[in-house]
Amino acid sequence: MEKIAGVIKNLWAAPVWSNSLRAARVLDEWQNIVGPQIAQAVRPLGFARGVLTLEVSDNIWLQRLRFEEKRLLSRLNERAGEGVFKKIRLVLKRNYYEKKTVKPAYRKIKPSKELVARLEKELATIEDEEIRKAFLRLRLTLMRKKASHRAKRRFISTV
Repeated sequence: MEKIAGVIKNLWAAPVWSNSLRAARVLDEWQNIVGPQIAQAVRPLGFARGVLTLEVSDNIWLQRLRFEEKRLLSRLNERAGEGVFKKIRLVLKRNYYEKKTVKPAYRKIKPSKELVARLEKELATIEDEEIRKAFLRLRLTLMRKKASHRAKRRFISTV
């Protein structure tokens, strides 16, 4: 019976696996290869069949990398030792067109009179009326957030 180390060694020796392993080693050094400025705007998403998929932060970087594709391929292949990388596929970051600051959408629930009465009773020990009202608003907001989170989980589980 063959030892597990020998089996793994033979498996990694297969051309498909060896290229993937070389690509992974090179992509571990991504920031050193491309530099900090490009590394901040571009990140590797995956490698398959000689194609490196890169996620680009915006259209400007997408265009710039299209012009520099050959130079980047040669630099990556220089590190990999042979022609591991054959093509680069550029993908625009998904949330590029979304606004940067998005407030969470809480479900608009109107608290029942019983709930408000129960919360006011719980908070009656607080002497300062302003602080008591602030705590009441906080508790109601947290309850809305929790209800909204439950609704999102139910939606995700049904998809």
